[in-house]
Amino acid sequence: MAAILGIDTGGTYTDGVLIDPKTRAVCAKAKAFTTRENLASGIAACMERLPEKLLRESVMVCLSTTLATNAVVEGRSGRVGAFLMGRSFDRPLPAARVTRLRGELDIKGRQLTALDEDEIRRKALEMRGEVDAAAISGFASVRDPSHENRVKEIVRQTLGVPVVCAHELSQQLGFYDRTVTAVLNAGLIPGITELISAVETVLDSYGLAAAPVMIVKGDGSLMRREYALDRPIETVLSGPAASIVGGRYLTNEDDALVLDMGGTTTDIAHIKGGRASISAAGAAVGGWRTQLRAADIYTYGVGGDSRLAFDPQGGLTVGPRRVVPLCVAGVHAPWLAGELRQSMGRAMTELGEEQYAECYRLTGRVGENLTAREQTLLGLLADGVHSLFWLADRTGCDAAKLGLEPLVRRGLIQRCGLTPTDLLHAAGRFSRWNAETASAGAAVMAARAGKAEDVFLQQAIDTVERSVGMACLCTALGLTGCDANADTIAAYLWNSAVKNAPDDLLRLRLSVDRPVIALGAPVAAWLPAVCGALGARLLIPEHAEVANAVGAAVGNVSVEVTALIRPDQYHEKLVVHAPWGAKAFDTLDEAERFAACKAAQYAAAEAEAAGSTAVELTQTVRPVYAERPGTTEKSFVEMQLRVVAVGAPAWNENKV
Repeated sequence: MAAILGIDTGGTYTDGVLIDPKTRAVCAKAKAFTTRENLASGIAACMERLPEKLLRESVMVCLSTTLATNAVVEGRSGRVGAFLMGRSFDRPLPAARVTRLRGELDIKGRQLTALDEDEIRRKALEMRGEVDAAAISGFASVRDPSHENRVKEIVRQTLGVPVVCAHELSQQLGFYDRTVTAVLNAGLIPGITELISAVETVLDSYGLAAAPVMIVKGDGSLMRREYALDRPIETVLSGPAASIVGGRYLTNEDDALVLDMGGTTTDIAHIKGGRASISAAGAAVGGWRTQLRAADIYTYGVGGDSRLAFDPQGGLTVGPRRVVPLCVAGVHAPWLAGELRQSMGRAMTELGEEQYAECYRLTGRVGENLTAREQTLLGLLADGVHSLFWLADRTGCDAAKLGLEPLVRRGLIQRCGLTPTDLLHAAGRFSRWNAETASAGAAVMAARAGKAEDVFLQQAIDTVERSVGMACLCTALGLTGCDANADTIAAYLWNSAVKNAPDDLLRLRLSVDRPVIALGAPVAAWLPAVCGALGARLLIPEHAEVANAVGAAVGNVSVEVTALIRPDQYHEKLVVHAPWGAKAFDTLDEAERFAACKAAQYAAAEAEAAGSTAVELTQTVRPVYAERPGTTEKSFVEMQLRVVAVGAPAWNENKV
């Protein structure tokens, strides 16, 4: 029996599914912890838990990955040399080296200044050994890409590193954002190359070296690995996008909110007409605005592994910081519950308001330039997880001044603490990990709050439900155009609808008029109460806990190509501006026929390069005219012609 292997590497778990390519039914599924420093290890661990015989019959492998998002957010991209033409910026770029070249086009794509090829070679040589990849970006490259293409050839020959042009990634105006997109993409090429190589090694061990490998893009569509090696930036937000595809597939709902609650975040999107809306502003990641096509996703820092802490006023907060749940840490550290309970009194007097009796464990990374105290701390954690006060006692240092945060920031140790997952274990609603350690953590927090453990536990559960409910309300407000003060409005709505105290003058009943498709391992515990308060119909489909991997496995290839027709400077000819170049015509009919034919060919070729052999083309034409003052006549301004090519990914038909 043949199968399609879908893999999703989330912030906490790596999920895997095997799907029948004919019926598209889920045949097997598995989970393993994501290994953030080496994603391939978590993928291998997940694959080990799938039926080996069926796994070896895989005709295609589909992967959604957090690599690009994490690398940008954490500043771990490769060193990039940026070559700019036409303009410079007074704003920073995410590049190691930036240089400006001669060669300039105006906004219509006409050459103002020619390239100086000797200058290009000289400036490229100055970067040799200092960059891992290069990005080429010209002011008007979306009107005519010829300058960018020639610079790319010279830089690639001179430096011998991967080179990407801005016009290859976006046809939108906005020189700065387009340049940022190109620079980020170039910096991700070494990392995606390493990941795909590692994944191929894992696949080879199962005899799957010949299986096509597809990667999920930020809009939920697929691209083959060879295509992804040049465009890794398009994998940003690939995990949340895969969940949208999976949620729609598992429920067959065409108009709904899709909520994916993972370990680190809760992601919410709206599907309408069976498709997720695409962000008009482009994806933003790590503080950088890009011009990438990506699903319009609302992300909130509340998940199963979100840290529960006290704010300065003594109120309980959830997230956005992620920690290892105490119940997970306690599986291999049975002594941890005792260490936590011993710290109950001390946590109230020796720590600041936000802190409490946390625990720490090694990540396995090797540190350099460690102080004597840091070496001692790492040595104490060599046998497993220990509490903050246990470490303080062993080092003879005050707990508040132990200096563990620098080790956390450097990725040498991980913080473990009370999370929503622990609350479920302590309340007896979930039993996968160590409930005793979770209860001990809850007891410490209850003591800090001056409350009985059962009272604190219920209040903490209410706090998590409120955070998830607020996320849903903020998303609904945003989708209906009410972005201003959404947090304040959502808080009022939630409090009024849930509290309903006897003396309330105004009582509200909420009704979210779309079903909520809830995905992720924790949703069965949290979403019934949340959707009850919101007045929303809740759908938790079978396989909801691995929906992202399902979405990866059932996705399609989709490529969009846009051509723009505009008058030339003297309004004598019509110029087609497109990714393949610029060309002038005498009439609009000639220009439109050429653009339509060429765009269809180009889109089909790009879809084939992305991994589909049979595509369906959809064409839309949007002409723009302006009224002439004082007359009823209209002047032609421009025509935008868009072709979308969609097709199923090609797999090894011989195995099916």
